[in-house]
Amino acid sequence: MKKILIVDDEVQILKALSRLFVGTDYEIFTAENSMDAMELLGKTEVDMVISDMRMPGLDGYKLLSIIKEKYPKIIRIILSGYSDEKPMFRALLHNIAKLYVFKPWNNNDFLKNVNKLFADDNEIKSQEFISKFEGMCHTSYAPKNCEKMITLIEEENIDSLIAEIEQDPDISNLLMQVAKSAVYGVMPSTVKQAAIYIGLHNLKCFMRWACTVSTFKKNDVISEEPDLLCKHAYLTNRIFLFLYEAFLHKQPAESAMFAGLMHNIGLVILSNNLQKNGSHELSNLTPNDYLKLELGEYEEPHQEVGAHLLDQWDLPFSVYEVALYHHRPLNHNIINQELVSCVHIAQAYAWKVLGALEPEPIASEVFENIGITAADFEKRLNRYLK
Repeated sequence: MKKILIVDDEVQILKALSRLFVGTDYEIFTAENSMDAMELLGKTEVDMVISDMRMPGLDGYKLLSIIKEKYPKIIRIILSGYSDEKPMFRALLHNIAKLYVFKPWNNNDFLKNVNKLFADDNEIKSQEFISKFEGMCHTSYAPKNCEKMITLIEEENIDSLIAEIEQDPDISNLLMQVAKSAVYGVMPSTVKQAAIYIGLHNLKCFMRWACTVSTFKKNDVISEEPDLLCKHAYLTNRIFLFLYEAFLHKQPAESAMFAGLMHNIGLVILSNNLQKNGSHELSNLTPNDYLKLELGEYEEPHQEVGAHLLDQWDLPFSVYEVALYHHRPLNHNIINQELVSCVHIAQAYAWKVLGALEPEPIASEVFENIGITAADFEKRLNRYLK
């Protein structure tokens, strides 16, 4: 039986949420403040903590930060009655919670999302999968200053981060590739312009991307010409952002702006393992070859590999969910349905644009989920890419 701790200084909220779980298989604990919550966690193994953001004394942000550090396996949810920009920015940047629920909430949606979070956790953290994953060769090497740059992001020190990136030609080159190829509407001419435009949330994603790509660089130099998988990632993100802008008339959540870039990180890892093992020479692979690898010629499922890595790297849950479900956009466990649907469409069309003769078919329901038609999308996308 899964155990859930609910923390809120308002007794009525505790009662309302406790009623929500009546009749379920969850065991519910409550605490009216952070100190009581920490005392309970010291005595009882808990699987999930749902905490209010604004509480007297130790607030929800600080409480969940401590829990993240001390009990990293606990799933964390923030419950908030307000959306102040600075606290939410910091909570998202530091990945304090997997889910953000605003008061008043919808009971059915809340309960469904709790179930989905546990289902995702079970899939990626099963002992069978972890054993397989630990046997894979993955990012054993990273640029010497990569961890320093990630630390600067955690410290929210954008000026020092930019200075560090500017001193590293490889990372600077990758940043300019990403900014020019994957971000819509802007063509930054300097590293500083690119970094400021992208912002700290996405620089965190970018640094993990850069560390991974640098792991597999040839002759100790990152090529000015991206390889095919990099091209596909850049183009996927570009189409994904176009879809949001042109059809949904908004931007994706700031923390998910690079969901298209990161969606296939598992494929990057696994395909480079194939090259290292002598199974394939990546420079000889065509878009059709990659598509075959992506859609079923791996022993290990690249979606799960990617999601596991993103979870280890402490990237936002929305980006993790895209990696896990970008070939299964109709899965009933998806919370960020719109986001996953958009990336699924974007990655399929990116392969098509790059020359894949047999692109992945897209179910009509995926287009219906975001209120567009395939014909209209294709027509406008062709005009956009010309």
